Amino acid sequence: MTETGTIPSPGLDLRAVPGLVLSELGRGGRGVIVLAVDGLSWRAAGQAWRSAELTCLTSTFPSTSATAWLTSITGAPVSEHLVVGAAYRERAGGPLINVITGDVLAGEPAPREPVPPLTTLFERAEGAESVVVGRELDLLRGPWVRTLTRGAARQPARHALARDPHELVTGVVADVEAAISVPRRVPLLLWVYVNLDDHLHGHGYDEAAMSALAVLERHASGWAARGWSVLAYADHGLVPVAPDPALARRWAEVDVAGLCELPGGGAGRVRWLYPRPGMDREVADRLAEAMDGHARVMRAAELDCVEPSTQVRERLGGVVAIATSPSFPLPDPRLRHEHGALSPEEMRVPFARWVRSSLA
Repeated sequence: MTETGTIPSPGLDLRAVPGLVLSELGRGGRGVIVLAVDGLSWRAAGQAWRSAELTCLTSTFPSTSATAWLTSITGAPVSEHLVVGAAYRERAGGPLINVITGDVLAGEPAPREPVPPLTTLFERAEGAESVVVGRELDLLRGPWVRTLTRGAARQPARHALARDPHELVTGVVADVEAAISVPRRVPLLLWVYVNLDDHLHGHGYDEAAMSALAVLERHASGWAARGWSVLAYADHGLVPVAPDPALARRWAEVDVAGLCELPGGGAGRVRWLYPRPGMDREVADRLAEAMDGHARVMRAAELDCVEPSTQVRERLGGVVAIATSPSFPLPDPRLRHEHGALSPEEMRVPFARWVRSSLA
């Protein structure tokens, strides 16, 4: 722990996921089902999943999906895969991009820098057939999702996409059943995206979410009883937020062309600015005063929660603000629960295992 909150824990963060999955695959059996549950916190998993073996991992910084899922699939820290959030500048002088959709958000379009070609979990799963059911991920066309799923065959969703938690679980279960019903000559590594995050942003860990998670566990236990190794993990948790319009106005007064080269980027409860050359200190001081204690504001070079590198700092910009209160101004102020910062509820995530029956 530091004053910023919970930082990624070497050996017990999302970089450990590929090794854990491959170890389970090496135990034999029919194969491994991995449920990738977007937005599930450690606390919520402990309440909903009573029959699973649970290990607590820490997320990435920022604690947001684009960064965290890529680390969990490649085992690489942010300083290697360089996806520092959803919206960032790829390099000095380049445009602001959304790495998930591939859209240019600001600046002049330029030749894209691909996500570094790191080896994925699916490419490492030798002797197995890797299949991804991306569900909502199949709607994305940016470079991030192509890197995330490299080395795996894609199975289209067999059930309509849904935000309602119970409809979501119904679809996920149908997708899993479709995949495991196919006869195979080699073990299967099945990775299924479970987009609980869309519901959680509006409602948090309410009764609908928690009861749907309990239903998902019943199916996970059933698959384990049928001879499958079943694992689940998450990318981040969420916390309640109540953005203050006055703080949003103060942020906008600093995020202006006279001070910054590009509009700010960020990832929910972590945001950053791109000061003009030589203005890092001035922008940091102005933003710290504007945030009035509702964020920890620092220059990117001063970050203690991510391994520093020139490429990381170029992407983050010169000044970073990490939320320390629910009033922090968000890129989308309509949300009622958000993530991206370093609170324990955002950073602590589950890795779950349902023990496979040896009698199946």
